[in-house]
Amino acid sequence: MAKTRISISLDPGDAELIKKVAAENGLDVSAFLVMAGRKEAARLARLAESFAEIDTAIAAAEAEAEELDWPPESNLSADEVARIEAEIDAARAESAARRRGAA
Repeated sequence: MAKTRISISLDPGDAELIKKVAAENGLDVSAFLVMAGRKEAARLARLAESFAEIDTAIAAAEAEAEELDWPPESNLSADEVARIEAEIDAARAESAARRRGAA
């Protein structure tokens, strides 16, 4: 089977820890990193799968919200509309930041 070489940079302490743990488990560094990488990739895939349905629902709700008339016809003052719009913008920014942090 063909192999691909990947070069990585580590802090010296991390490199020593990886070498030590790999050796203690009878593995060379490459085999240890492949094993650890596969395990983490599988964990992240399971995590993404577990949130896929809710992410789809959130995206649909956000798309629907974009289609709503704003501001709605009501007796809101200009200051109230501005405050609500600012709160909506802040909530969207927080949501986007959380999604970026999770990726």
